[in-house]
Amino acid sequence: MATSQTFEEAVQEFLEKTREQIDIESLENMPPPLPSPYEQGGPHYESAFKFDSKTISGYALTIGDNNPLYTDPEYGKKTRYGAQIAPGNALALVRYPAVHGARREGGYPVANFFSGTAWEFFDVVRVGSRFRSSKKTKEIVEKVGSRGTLYFLVTELMYWDYHGDLPAKCYGTLTMVPQESMGATRTMDVDRLGENMLYERGTHEYSSGEINDVLKTLKEQPQRGAETLFWEDVEIGENLGTFALPPWSHQDHMAPGIISSCTTGGEDGSGDAIAFEPAYKNARKWNEMRHNPVTRWPWNSKGIEHDDALLAPYRGLPGPFDSGVQRVQIPQKLLRNWMGDDGFIRRMYTGMRRPVFYADAGLYTGEVVKKFTEEQIGDNEPGGAPGKAKYYAVGIRITGSNQVGESQLIGTATIYLPSKEGGPVQLPVPHQGKPPYVPYNTFYKDWY
Repeated sequence: MATSQTFEEAVQEFLEKTREQIDIESLENMPPPLPSPYEQGGPHYESAFKFDSKTISGYALTIGDNNPLYTDPEYGKKTRYGAQIAPGNALALVRYPAVHGARREGGYPVANFFSGTAWEFFDVVRVGSRFRSSKKTKEIVEKVGSRGTLYFLVTELMYWDYHGDLPAKCYGTLTMVPQESMGATRTMDVDRLGENMLYERGTHEYSSGEINDVLKTLKEQPQRGAETLFWEDVEIGENLGTFALPPWSHQDHMAPGIISSCTTGGEDGSGDAIAFEPAYKNARKWNEMRHNPVTRWPWNSKGIEHDDALLAPYRGLPGPFDSGVQRVQIPQKLLRNWMGDDGFIRRMYTGMRRPVFYADAGLYTGEVVKKFTEEQIGDNEPGGAPGKAKYYAVGIRITGSNQVGESQLIGTATIYLPSKEGGPVQLPVPHQGKPPYVPYNTFYKDWY
């Protein structure tokens, strides 16, 4: 462990070593290690994860979406897809959509936060699908904010099914926040725990009026379902309504992890190492000492900072907080409720503005801000879909807030809708075998 470094030197080393990883296949979230039967070599890494019916249904519910397209196999058979489908951004289960940058024993003095995804979808994910993937760091974007300099690690992920088709690609963003109180490592002296907190607000105590407001919104969340929404009937300025989630709890955070942890294998592909002795050995392996301020036990995994009120300050936060990968998927229900079964989410960006803390409710709204047509052209390269097609599109601006009106999430989406003139949405959307990279400065704002 490089304890002789200064804080500034450690941050610079982290950046230098992370820049060396740009355009190189990431070693994070690989398939389970040998002797598993899964392909171990790149660039297309085989995932053990399979989108069977029960898993699709269970996972959809962990992101708050009870749409029968995802939860009822018999309903799915009667739709234009002919089968149960999964929310497209559930592909995050195949491979975690971000990288954490350079790693060393003891870690670097930066707190990491999953801060957004930008998806390009070319087809739906049908029941029974299995996938291979590729994940590479593409950019390190530097921004100066109220908390000092922040670094955004931007990752490009490709997801191929077993037919070799590419139904989606993703750009994941991880925000790295240098923390001087950590010194030159990621461990932090327990006596400095709570210094320089990123947020100060504690657990919210609801008034009876606030409870009634959330309950009212929960009851007023209609799903369009099989009723077709035509492009010609949409108006700019139209509101998508409000989709609400009850106050966030520990079980809401754990639910997606229960489904994914045993197959995705953790950051280093070492298998299910999130509990008891495996978690202890993993923490010892990287010398990641997080002393519990009450028990003084030193070997606490960094992942538990999400769940444990005593350890959350190691991440600079006042209490338990949500999983970013889970939250960036939630607004897709807002879109699906509005567009119905026959609409298709072509592009979707969601970026976090602050965590969802324990007991925070989620309120998501959207507005139609653009209406247009576009032509998509594909090729015959591996993974591509040849042809040319015209699509009838609307641009949606997404906002998410909590019960006290703080902004939690912003986003944009492009939705293809059936047209009275042009007919149903053609799938798959024609695309190149290697779709061009979309830079961070393009997708993080007004990406339609």
